[in-house]
Amino acid sequence: MKKSFTELEKRFQNIIKNEPLKNHCTFQVGGKADYFYILKDIKELPKLIKLAKSLRLPYLLIGRGSNLLFSDKGFRGLVIKNETSEIKFYKNSATIDSGVIVSKLVNECMKNGLSPLEKWAGLPGTVGAAVYGNAGCNGLETKDILYSAKILNPKTGKIRDVKNKYFQFKYRSSKLKKSHKILLSATFSVKKSKLSKEEISEIVKKSHQSRLEKQPLGLSSGSFFKNPSLKNPAGMLIDKSGLKGKKTGGAIVSEKHANFLLNTGKATAKDIISLARLVQREVKKRFKVTLTPEVQILSDKGKIITL
Repeated sequence: MKKSFTELEKRFQNIIKNEPLKNHCTFQVGGKADYFYILKDIKELPKLIKLAKSLRLPYLLIGRGSNLLFSDKGFRGLVIKNETSEIKFYKNSATIDSGVIVSKLVNECMKNGLSPLEKWAGLPGTVGAAVYGNAGCNGLETKDILYSAKILNPKTGKIRDVKNKYFQFKYRSSKLKKSHKILLSATFSVKKSKLSKEEISEIVKKSHQSRLEKQPLGLSSGSFFKNPSLKNPAGMLIDKSGLKGKKTGGAIVSEKHANFLLNTGKATAKDIISLARLVQREVKKRFKVTLTPEVQILSDKGKIITL
């Protein structure tokens, strides 16, 4: 392990040891990562991954942690936090680094009088996470605006350009979840809005206000489970199962929106997972529906845990 740190530090001087992962996800739970690096330049990523592989060091790439649940044991390897931030506007498109926060992109589009990203006001996470999970809100999903993207094959180190069709988008899912390719940047279709900048600003303001009214404040990852269907959203099924306010350790089902599991301030990842499994059992018992997590639950080796 000492050799790994020495080699990493030689090439990437800002490598941190034993970084608490609870500081890097919205649930604010998780143990320590052996090594941690904040990525500012997307061009560094292929080199960093190549080095980690040569050292036989497991690595995990994250964004802002708005859809992640880290293990209480942390991560045995290198966690790379993507904070790349470049946005380039063209006539009818915008090319965005995968680490760009969605809220920043929305604001930049608003300043330039561009649509339709105002519909994403209040959407958490990064552009990379949005593409990975086909995120969306207010009737606009990633699949509707993605034109092309640049992806990295971590096995070969090769970078290629792909079109929308490559991602095989489905509800809250894309091909990236199975192929394990890494998104470097995305090009979204945008256009000059027929609305004024003031009108777009008002739409953004109302969208933020609507989310605040409907969604609970507190430490969460947003909606925990995928909606089984439009007629049977997860929150409704959980509510009708009488689970609002149900607690496990320091985790609780929100009284305001039942599809939000909250960390009351003392929860562990184990508490949240136990509560999620309880919710699954009760909903299955009552409605014969199996809820699937929208949140990625990670082991200390970076494997996705299936509830």
